[in-house]
Amino acid sequence: MDMPVLPGADEMTADLVKKVSGYFPMLDPLRKDLMELTRERMSFPAGHTIISAGDKYDSIYLIEDGWVVRSRFLPGGGRQIVNVALPGDFLCFNAMMFRMSEFDLTTRTNCSVFRLKAPDIDRLLEDHKGLAAALMWANAQEESLLAERVVSLGRRDALERLAHVICEIASRLEMIERHSGDVLTIPLIQEDFADILGLSSIHVTRTFRKLSELGAVDYRSGRLRLNRVDILRRIAGFESDYLHFTQRTDRIPAP
Repeated sequence: MDMPVLPGADEMTADLVKKVSGYFPMLDPLRKDLMELTRERMSFPAGHTIISAGDKYDSIYLIEDGWVVRSRFLPGGGRQIVNVALPGDFLCFNAMMFRMSEFDLTTRTNCSVFRLKAPDIDRLLEDHKGLAAALMWANAQEESLLAERVVSLGRRDALERLAHVICEIASRLEMIERHSGDVLTIPLIQEDFADILGLSSIHVTRTFRKLSELGAVDYRSGRLRLNRVDILRRIAGFESDYLHFTQRTDRIPAP
């Protein structure tokens, strides 16, 4: 179903700029081209399927606001959430190379996105070669997230898995200045955590209770109080290097 298009986007999402500005200088000519590229804004309600596995790509999206889950449904009805996309993240970026989606993309909250066309991005990358490196960085970060999820599913116990994904989400939100303080608003229910971590919902409930008993966090209806981040990180063995948040000023070319 086509959703209404909201015209007149004045500028590209600031969250993407925050993600890549440490790697690539956002100079005025590039900002102008990006403003032209991101004029088509769309709005999706919570629970909307942007694309299903097996559907042909027709657009690339850049999240301006909201949360999107990328998941794979199994023949028996089970679901594995492979990643959560946040503001500043691309959706369907594989449309640059492939014809069909391998995953379902479903909005977890109301979302606004910019709809882009692959030929327009091709033109932009030809005009701004350094931007290609910045977008490769963003794509490599997503690959690192998926690799870390494999490590969690294969080698971390339930307590470590949950602590690690909380640390990861908080760090990603801090990077785009969408979180500060000790309360994290997180629109994921326990079933979502179960499908991210490969656990049952009951097991997730027990694991949240254990984290609370240890003084690390308290979870109530989409609000996660981070009581002791140091305890949470120690439980998870969390090291943020795989998120590649360090600014790469050595790679920024001269204006």
